[in-house]
Amino acid sequence: MRSTLPLPRTGWLGIWDRLVGPGMTTAELSLVLSVSLIVAILAGLNVWNVGMGWLLALISAVIAFDVIGGAVCNMTQTTKRWVHRDGTGAKEHLGFIALHVLHIAIIAWLFRGDGVDWVYALVVSVCLLVSAVIVVSTPERLKMPTAVSLYLAALLIVLLGPGLTPGMEWFVPALFIKLLMGHAVPLQK
Repeated sequence: MRSTLPLPRTGWLGIWDRLVGPGMTTAELSLVLSVSLIVAILAGLNVWNVGMGWLLALISAVIAFDVIGGAVCNMTQTTKRWVHRDGTGAKEHLGFIALHVLHIAIIAWLFRGDGVDWVYALVVSVCLLVSAVIVVSTPERLKMPTAVSLYLAALLIVLLGPGLTPGMEWFVPALFIKLLMGHAVPLQK
């Protein structure tokens, strides 16, 4: 199965192929892009409606496009096959997941009041990174139930600790779905 993956195209389309996987079907592409655009608009409007201003609304829309759209994309067969192709392993998966700590830092800095909410940044980042290491290290057969368990535990920790971010309540749940259940878990056979 993995040896028959198409190669990424060249040019701009090749960049897209390297992000989502080459050979994405029209149906997958339509779903990913339509959901990404719709949630970007809704997330931006939500931040605008809670009075955070146009710049934070725009930043929210960009983050939603990536995180929620990425959650949908990472669940497609094409993306899962590409992300878990031969030659990729724990280092690549954990590196991709670790990049998303930047998203957490942006939320902690811009959306949680004056200054940086270091407690929020630390709690969400540690939950994400520890969960990712556990899921990536878990035998394939148990990856999905482990990812779901850790997602629920992390959500409870955030709810009981620093809490969700007003206007960005979707962020933590969507981020963990994108990365733990979407990215870290391969296509089920």
